[in-house]
Amino acid sequence: MNVEIWQDYASCWSVSDAQRSALLPAAVAPGVQYRDPNAEVRGVAELAGYMAGFQRAMPGHRFAIRGVEAHHRRSLARWQQLDAAGRAVADGISYAIHDEQGKLADITGFFAARGRP
Repeated sequence: MNVEIWQDYASCWSVSDAQRSALLPAAVAPGVQYRDPNAEVRGVAELAGYMAGFQRAMPGHRFAIRGVEAHHRRSLARWQQLDAAGRAVADGISYAIHDEQGKLADITGFFAARGRP
C-alpha cells in the first residue's frame, strides 16, 4: 500500500487543479502537515495551493517515486524530479507518518539539485 499512496501523492504535483482536488484527499489526511526547505503548509487546501505554485514555476515537471521503505505507519520515499523532457533534475527523499487509514499525515521532503551533495 505504501508505494501506491506515494505514487498517487507524487502524481498530484503535476496534474490539473481539478484532478488534484479529486486525487489529493485520497492520498493525504485532511489535516496533513507538509514541509520542505522552501515551505511549511497545513491541510489539503494549502498543500494543493503549494503544489499548484510548483506547477506554475516548473511547467511540465513531475516526480517519480524510485522506492519506498515502510514500517509502523511510517515511510521513506526516494524520488526524482523530472523536467518536461523526462530528464532527472533533482533527487530527494520524503519521510511521512501515516494515519490509521494509511494516508500521508505528516510529510517532510528533502531535495538537492542533481550533481549537488
